[in-house]
Amino acid sequence: MGAGVEYHRRELALALDAAHPSHSLPPLPPTATSILDIGCGMGQTLMALRLDPAIEAWGLDSDAEAIMAGQKIVGSNIHLVLGAGEHLPFPDASFDFVFSRVALPYMDIPTALAEISRVLRPGGKFWAALHPSGMLAKRIREDLFRGRARDVAFCCFVALNSLSLRIFGRQFRIRGHCETVQTRAGFQKLLRACGLEPSPVGTRSNQLIVEAQKRL
Repeated sequence: MGAGVEYHRRELALALDAAHPSHSLPPLPPTATSILDIGCGMGQTLMALRLDPAIEAWGLDSDAEAIMAGQKIVGSNIHLVLGAGEHLPFPDASFDFVFSRVALPYMDIPTALAEISRVLRPGGKFWAALHPSGMLAKRIREDLFRGRARDVAFCCFVALNSLSLRIFGRQFRIRGHCETVQTRAGFQKLLRACGLEPSPVGTRSNQLIVEAQKRL
C-alpha cells in the first residue's frame, strides 16, 4: 500500500474524530440531493458525513491509488472518480453543493473556482477549508529555527505566488507546484469574480473556512 493511501487513511480517522483540532466537516445543506467533494482522497469526508442514501455524492481526486482504495469501502451512493479540480468532468449545473477540504491550496484557484461555479446549480452552496497566510509564516519560522534552507526557499515561492494571486489574479507553476495561502478578503474577491457570493462564517485556528452561494 502506497504512502498516499496511508495518508488518506489517517485523514479518514481524523474526519471521524470530532475532538481532533484539525477536524472540520462541511455543513450539508438540508435540501441538497447531489454533492461533490473536490480533492476527496479515499472519500473520507463523504463517509464521515454519514449521508442519507437518497443523496447522490461524487468525489474527485488526482490520486489514482486513493480513488481505487476508496471505491472498495464507500457506500453505493458515493462515486469516486479520477480527475483534477481545474477540469471537472461533470455537466453544467450538476450539483446543489460543492466542497473542498484543504485541496484548493494546491490548485490553480481561479480556474478551479470557475469550474465549481459552472457545475453548481443557481443558488447552490460552496464550502472550502483553506490554508491561511499565518500557517505559512509559522512554517517559515520553524524552518529557519531548524535550518531547513530548501523549505524556506519553497515557502518564499508560495508567498510570492500567493501575492501574485491576490494582486494580479494569477498563479505560477514550478515543477508541478502552484501552492498558495489565502486571506479571507483576497479569497472573497476571487469568489465574486466567478459568480459566487461569499457568506459570513467563523474561523478555525489552523484553517481558513469559506462559504459562498452561486448567484441566481
